[in-house]
Order: sequence, then C-alpha cells, then structure tokens
Amino acid sequence: MKRTRRAVLAGVGAGIAGLAGCAAPTESGRQLADTEYTQVYRDTVESIVNIHVSDGTTQRGQGSGFVTTEGIVTNHHVVDVGPDVTVQFSNREWAEATVVGTDPISDIAVLELEDDAEMPEPLSFVAEPPPVGESVVAIGSPFDLSESLSQGIISGRNRSIPGPSRFPVPDTIQTDVALNPGNSGGPIVDRNGDVVGIVIANRGETVGFAISAELARRVVPELREHGGYDHPYLGISMLEVDPAIAEANELPEPGGVLVVRVESDGPSDGILEPSLSNNGEEPDDQDVPEEPDDEEAPEPEDEPPEAPGPDEPPVPPVQQAVPTGGDVILEFAGTPIDDSDLLGSLLALETRPGETVPLTVFRDGEETTVEVTLGSRSE
Repeated sequence: MKRTRRAVLAGVGAGIAGLAGCAAPTESGRQLADTEYTQVYRDTVESIVNIHVSDGTTQRGQGSGFVTTEGIVTNHHVVDVGPDVTVQFSNREWAEATVVGTDPISDIAVLELEDDAEMPEPLSFVAEPPPVGESVVAIGSPFDLSESLSQGIISGRNRSIPGPSRFPVPDTIQTDVALNPGNSGGPIVDRNGDVVGIVIANRGETVGFAISAELARRVVPELREHGGYDHPYLGISMLEVDPAIAEANELPEPGGVLVVRVESDGPSDGILEPSLSNNGEEPDDQDVPEEPDDEEAPEPEDEPPEAPGPDEPPVPPVQQAVPTGGDVILEFAGTPIDDSDLLGSLLALETRPGETVPLTVFRDGEETTVEVTLGSRSE
C-alpha cells in the first residue's frame, strides 16, 4: 500500500522544506501558488476511502469513509444495504472490510480491514467545534468519483435531521459545501486537516449536513469496543414555543419547548405533563374551534394520526388548534432551552442513560423544577 501521509511528508521535507504553499512549476514553466485547499487535500486524501457494498453479486451501495485510530469510519446507511463491504484507497488498491460496530441513530459505522494491509495515517477529530463561517472542505467519492474535493463554509450548528432510525440525528452541522450521493460517510475537514463532521445528507445545492465531531468522538470508540452505542432518552415529543403557542399558554414570551406527548411508561411518564394524551386526543379543556355551519364536518378517522417518535418534534396537521396545557421546558440541567434542536444536542453530548437531570418547566402559570432519570433509546 502507498506510504502513509506522515511518511510522504517526511520524505519530501528535506528537499523542499518551507515550500508548502509556495510556487510550484507547471509544464509551461509558469509558477502557480498552492492554495490552502490544495495543501489540505494533499495532507488528507490518502486517509480517505471509497466504499462499495454488495450482496455478493450486485453492488447495492457506494459511499465514502476515512481512517481513524478506531478504524475506518463511515455512515450506517452506507454499509447497511448489503453484507459485503470493500474499500478502495487513493493508491487504487482494494481491501475487504468488516463492520465491527454500527449505530442507526447517529448514522455512524466503524469498519476494520479483513487482512493485514497497512493503513494510512489516521485523521483526527477537531478538539473544539469551529464557528459558523469557518472554511471547510469535503473529500470523498460523489457519484463514485473518488478523491473529489469541494469547499465551502459551516453555515449552522445544532441541527436535528431525519436519519435511518425513527429518531432524528442530533447535533448535526449545516454546510454549503457541495455534497452529492457518494459523499455520505466521508469527512468534512478544516484548514488544518482535522475532521469537523461526517457527511450524512444534502438538502439542495447549498444545504448539506454532517454529524458533528463532538458526537462522533462519543460514539465511534464505543462502536469499536462494543459494537453499538446507548443513547439517552427523555421519551417525549415536543414543539418549539412560537408567539402563537406562547400566547395560548399565557407565557410571558416565546421560547423553550412545549411537551406535546409523553410516552407511556417512558422516563418522563408521570413527571412531565403533555398537551396531548398518549392516544393522540386533545385534553378535555383544550380550546378547539368549532366547524363553520356552512361546511360539512369531515368524517372521523378510524384511528388518530400516528404520533411521531419520542424526543421528536411533531408536525401538527393544518388547522389544528394550538396545543395548550402542557409543560414548557425552559432549562435543561441549568442550560436555557431555545428550541428542540438544542435540547437534542444537550441530550446527545452531555448526558448518558440512567443519569437524573433537572428540568425547569413552566406549569400552571409558574416555573417549577422536576427531575427525570433518562432512559435508553435502545430499549
């Protein structure tokens, strides 16, 4: 296998020390300056792999991945489509790989090679989250075009997006880096070549998402050691408190999240008060507008609409009455809660199943504090 990134850099250091980022000769003899992106690409590309997944006869999926100290990291949804996984390195060599751990909630998987092939130097996750506006690049295999680079910035943080499981993927990074099918599982790196996120999805030409390095640092080692990861769980569905919900619940101002439903026998059952009962019906004191006299009332449904997964913000139907009567979570373990995405990030990054956390809630016109012992989503 090709020499590691560290070996390559060391080998050329004596001859061209100090030339990184300086002019390089071209065939015409002109001197062109390396950009910062060129240098990042050279420093990291050997550690990034193209992944093919098949059922033994037919290719079922393709994505990207990268080498870490725990193995090759990629997405759960990349390797979940078939049993046979192969990876290709930048020197065009292929190797068979085995999935040693996978987690559909964070959409992360860890692979190891089945032979003793030499691994390139591992990439490191950033120690601190970079700010919005930071320049970053994605390197991977969009449309199976290996070793492709695209650049952009971090455009948002603390997002929650749909993932392979019924739970949203918490603490994702939003970016305008161009991402396409095949980029999934590859790294987004900063100008130092450190990984700030794992590509998970694109939502248009200028909106893409990556699993944060903070979440990956928690999940990846446990996938390597135990094969899975145990996520903490409140067992609620919720809505962000906008001006309409704030007015209906006589809140002094918008903010926090309204507890809409509480899962029966879940961690918050009997502790947090919901706006809706567990069968999806509105409480008796819910203020529901009557149908106009000149319109025919719709036929009742056989069953109420299926409730969204717990810890997941529900999407209310059109013309549904504004929910009232439930607890509004204002603080989680002392941190003010502005929206459901922040609550999801705090759960994912700062708690573990079995921990008891204090919640400040607005209930019956006043603030009070309750304690919830977090459950496990795997249960």
